[in-house]
Amino acid sequence: MLLFEQINSSLLAVKKIDSSAFTENEINQVLVANKIKSKKRALEILCTRTLLMQMGEKGEISYNIDGAPKLSNNKYISISHSSEIVSIILSNNNCGIDIEKISSKPIQAYNRFESAKKFIDENSDFATLIWSAKECIFKLYQKGNINFKDDIKTSYINLEKNKICMIFKGEKLILDFLKINNHFLVYFCH
Repeated sequence: MLLFEQINSSLLAVKKIDSSAFTENEINQVLVANKIKSKKRALEILCTRTLLMQMGEKGEISYNIDGAPKLSNNKYISISHSSEIVSIILSNNNCGIDIEKISSKPIQAYNRFESAKKFIDENSDFATLIWSAKECIFKLYQKGNINFKDDIKTSYINLEKNKICMIFKGEKLILDFLKINNHFLVYFCH
């Protein structure tokens, strides 16, 4: 699976994480170079690099003090991984992206990150969608120190247009979302 979508001045790409695309040597090099022990994390890094090349991006990624990625060529970038998928958005403007596998975890933690009860019931996927939207805003903000329950409120969800409206510190943000292979992908570009 590979998806590319041009959105105004932004490029969105989604790719399945495929461990067979890399040799054990490539994975071990990433483990050593990044001082990590997780093979899963090494695969995420390799897939991110591969997807960036497929997007035609030549800038180098570094990270700010809060862990937000930035590119050496001054383009904006946001990256997200699930257990199976890597997603990237590149833009000339600030942007954010998050992908989450739909599961029962967000509904179990719902009261800790959302106060509005009108969006969920026991069988709803909305908890995952709302969590992903809040993660997207967190990545858009790039400064950390956000209380998901108090600083980011859910205003409405429009399933026909694949839009979710969030209020972040008093500002209304309308985010787009897609449902891809039992995942929600949420993104925002200014």
